[in-house]
Order: sequence, then C-alpha cells, then structure tokens
Amino acid sequence: MEGETLDGRYQLHEELGRGGHGVVHRATDLTNGNQVAVKLLRTQIQDDPQYAVRLWREAQSLAALWGSSVVRVHGFGTDPEGTVYMVMELLVGENLEVHLRDIDAFGDKLNVFDLLQTLDPVARALHAAHGLGIIHRDVKPANIFLVSPDHGGGVRLMDFGLAKIMGAEALTAAGMIAGSPSYIAPEMWLAQPVDHRVDVYSLGAVAYRALAGRSPFRGSSNEELFIAVTTAPRPKLSSLRPELPVEIDTWVARALAIDPDQRYSYVPTLWNDLIRILRGARGPSADRVRQTFHLPS
Repeated sequence: MEGETLDGRYQLHEELGRGGHGVVHRATDLTNGNQVAVKLLRTQIQDDPQYAVRLWREAQSLAALWGSSVVRVHGFGTDPEGTVYMVMELLVGENLEVHLRDIDAFGDKLNVFDLLQTLDPVARALHAAHGLGIIHRDVKPANIFLVSPDHGGGVRLMDFGLAKIMGAEALTAAGMIAGSPSYIAPEMWLAQPVDHRVDVYSLGAVAYRALAGRSPFRGSSNEELFIAVTTAPRPKLSSLRPELPVEIDTWVARALAIDPDQRYSYVPTLWNDLIRILRGARGPSADRVRQTFHLPS
C-alpha cells in the first residue's frame, strides 16, 4: 500500500510495524501536510466484522482518554474500497522494550528514578481508563513508547487493540488468551473472568522486568510459563537490587498475586506503595526520587 492514497486524504509511506490484525504506516495528511500514523486492518481479516469493531473500540478508548498519556487518535473510518483504518499521532523514539534491552546489553538495570519517571504517566493513564470502564489487557514494555526529546519527549501508552470495555459485548472467544504471555495475569491464563486488576498485575510485571532486568516468570514453552505464572512462588527482587529496601519483595508478591483478591485493588494503590518503598532506596537516583515523587497527604 506504500505510495497509495487512503480515502483520498492520507498518502501512505513506509510500514512502521505490524501485529496479528493490523499494519501501521507513516502517512501524510494531504489536507494539512501533517505526518501521522495510520493503522490498517490486515487484508485477510478485513471481511471479519469482529476486527472492525475491535479497531473501532480501540479508537473509542483512545479518544475517551485524550489528555492522558495514551497515544492520540485523530480519526477513524472506512475508505471506498472497504479498508478500515485509524489515524494516530506519529511517534518518534523507541519503545520501552527496546530501551530496556539496550540497558541489558551493557549489564546494567534501570535506576529507580527513571523507572518512576517512565511509568508514572502509564499508571495515571491506566487509572483514567479504569475509571471509564476500559481495561487495556496488554500492558507490556513494547506498548510503552518513549518519545524522543527532539520530538517533545514524554511517554505514551499504546495499543488498546485488546482493550475490554466493561458492559460491551465480548470479542475474545471463550478459552482464548488475550495479551502477551510474560505480562498477563494468572486469571487470563486460566480463562477466568477479568476486571481492571489484570492491568494492575501487568503494570507490576513491567516494573519488575525494568528493575530486575528480566521478566518475573520464564519458561522454555508457553506450558512452562503457564505453570510458573499460575502456581510458582512469586519472585524476589531484593537479591537482584540490594540498594532497594527488602520490603520490595512484599510489594512484588502483592502486585503479582495469583489470586486477584490478594493483589493491589487499584493502580494508584500499587503505584503509591511502590513510590513509598523506592523513596527508601539508597543511591543518587533514590535521592532524586525523594526530591521529585511525593505521596498524597
């Protein structure tokens, strides 16, 4: 589709990325010359109305969260040829997964100040989404984008393509797992009913991965990973980050609890407790945490 004009308005350029259902291109909005990102449903699934509804729900979710740190959506439509698309802001930078891999390559780990600075906008966006009945269901480092300082900086939470809107008709078939194996909550593995606490778990798993340099549970197959996530003891973090208070292990156990009733109930509860613990860490980055991040009185 590169070089073609979509719906008489968006001239498509190079492909930026693709997933199971969609392809994203850089495009020029011919009405104003702005550079945007256009997400198109992949050709082979355009005839399945479920995926058009899913893309529409993603657009609705992003529009409802305008003003938070979610990626900004500019439009949604179907061109005369039947191509379903969504227009979003064009992001320049790198996702958190790539950033963490670069840090790993140097044998280092993300410091506590950078962790809080990076994930604080994500926590706020998730809290706003939950207040509107929107559950992301696919929070992971690859869906957290770090905008280049040359292009305004900041953090964006991306890809609400698997989002669940409470009260809306379910689009995921019974027994089908939505999300990324290393970051989805046990109840999703077990095909049990889910609520906003699956995002609480995933945010905790992302924070663990950033601090530990590895995801909380690993396995050589999805079956091994399933067993670990749903039955294994929760991992320790203090042995990997001795500058952190030992209380961080209690936080991990609660953030990643198998039973959602034993987990932090809400994102702000999880996040404020993490800030409280990291304010007690040692080192220069912890000094910056104490200067910058304050708890509600």
